[in-house]
Amino acid sequence: MAHAAHHAELWNAGRKDEWVASWRTMIPGGVRMFDPVGTEEKTGFDTVTTHAWDLFQSLLRITMLTVQVNGDEMAWVCENRFGTGDDVIMVHSIETFAWDADGNLLIKTYYPMPEHIGADADPYTHILKS
Repeated sequence: MAHAAHHAELWNAGRKDEWVASWRTMIPGGVRMFDPVGTEEKTGFDTVTTHAWDLFQSLLRITMLTVQVNGDEMAWVCENRFGTGDDVIMVHSIETFAWDADGNLLIKTYYPMPEHIGADADPYTHILKS
């Protein structure tokens, strides 16, 4: 998937329009996302792209560590640095992508979360509480 080659570069450079357009090449149909797995399902292109950008781009820098594509599925591992100034944490994420025959995409993300975060909790509160 071509988007994977540019995902981190466009994000880190603050090139929102290009980043969103690049995502469009990966999502020809609908999209569902569990971010992270174990929390409430999110749906819709804007939710998984522009909403995520607006929440996190100023606080997150991404290093793509590896991308694997097998048939109509892909996975990548990223090093994510959240925060500003001296208050930065680093976590790794595993993100999986699976397309069905109609081009619909299912995204699942896996990264460390506090144990108290469940399906009804906002998984980002602990990150965005600055």
